[in-house]
Amino acid sequence: MIKKLQSFALLIFLFTTLPSLSIAQELVNGSNIDEIMKIARNYGSATVTAQPNGNPKIIGKIDNIPYIIRFRNCAKPNLCQDMNFRVGFLIKPKADTINDWNKNKRFSKAYLDDENDAILEWDIIISGGISKENMDKNFAYWRLTLSQFTAHIGFK
Repeated sequence: MIKKLQSFALLIFLFTTLPSLSIAQELVNGSNIDEIMKIARNYGSATVTAQPNGNPKIIGKIDNIPYIIRFRNCAKPNLCQDMNFRVGFLIKPKADTINDWNKNKRFSKAYLDDENDAILEWDIIISGGISKENMDKNFAYWRLTLSQFTAHIGFK
């Protein structure tokens, strides 16, 4: 009976500990921008460059739509807390169109810049790390959001 309990305890340990260990090995955060860029390249072109303040940014294209990811809240250039996805369009939709987007979408925000051009942004927190799988899902969602937004503002 004791051996069965020990075996059962070992199984519980393995099933609860090993998955978390494998997940911990697959995290990306603001200290490994190159890993995030590799995931971005699964969706189109992407290169890492620096913002004027020295923080990194990714310049990419998804479905021929250029976008920028600015890494924010960086303790130093390669230790950032969050990411800001951003795209601007040289198209001037009505404010009601932008308001409708913001009213009906959960994760992204849209606005008109000083020239009334359409801007779409989306922020995600990466401090503490997120799994590579989740980062990939974020890029898949960004791609979907870009497609929906361009249709919404009549860009395509």
